[in-house]
This record gives sequence, structure tokens and C-alpha cells, in this order.
Amino acid sequence: MSARSLSTAILLGAAVLMVGPPALAHEVLHSIERGRAVAVKAFFADGEALAYSEYLVYSPADTRIPYQKGRTDRSGYLAFVPDVPGPWHVRISEASGHGLDLDVPVDATSPADGKASLASTGGIASWAFVLRPLLGAVLVVGLFATLIFFYHKRGASK
Repeated sequence: MSARSLSTAILLGAAVLMVGPPALAHEVLHSIERGRAVAVKAFFADGEALAYSEYLVYSPADTRIPYQKGRTDRSGYLAFVPDVPGPWHVRISEASGHGLDLDVPVDATSPADGKASLASTGGIASWAFVLRPLLGAVLVVGLFATLIFFYHKRGASK
């Protein structure tokens, strides 16, 4: 193999390696936790749901600023994850003027204590987020080291 074809192969290999998987730097991680949320369903007396109605949820820790706001789903449900015990205030208002104000009691065992297992918080996935680029760099360096080794070996044998 000539020096020119080897340098062409190295450049081609570098170009291929630069075109990596799309947007790994923007990877989004998630965790799924079950059994900690409070769900509220709002409906009229005839059973019709307050679908897509605006709601506000107030924490007992701060009753002036909403902890969460949004719209109910098409079945009239809203859900939130309380972080402190006490009476959580939920206010739902529909466009026609109907609404609902209620206090939802949350006991001390329901709120998140801030401790969760590594698997449920995505801790393993966050380590993978750090290790993937390092593994990629090691592979690139190893590839180029191998190419340089064979290049010098062929040059010494001539």
C-alpha cells in the first residue's frame, strides 16, 4: 500500500467516524415512578367530564404561587406529585364558568423523600451518557493507532 493510498484511507476513515449517531449530545433521559402521584377526576353531576379545563394546584408550603398549572385531560383527570404533606388545594375552572375548589389531604408517607433507587432515577443512564463519548474517543484513538502502526510497519519493511 502506498503512502498516498494510506493517507486517503485515513482521511476517509476519519470522515466516516465524524459522522456519528445523530444528536447524542441532546439525549433526553427519563425516569418512571409509580404510586407517588395524586390523581383528581372532575366531572359534572350527569357524569360528563370537565375535559380540557384549566387547573391550578397549590402546595401547603406556598399557598400564593401555583405549584402546578395546566389542563385536565379528555377524561377530566389531572395529576400531581406532592413534595410535602398537608392539604393541597386544587382549583379547576371551565370556560362556561363552572369549576371546583377542593383540598386534597396528603399524608407524610405519600410525598417523595428525595431518595430513590439508581434504576428509577435514570442514574445508570446518566453514567452511560458520560461513558459513551469516552468510549467513542478510545475507539477513534485505537483505530488511528492501529493505522499508524501498520503504516510504519510497511515503511520499515521496504
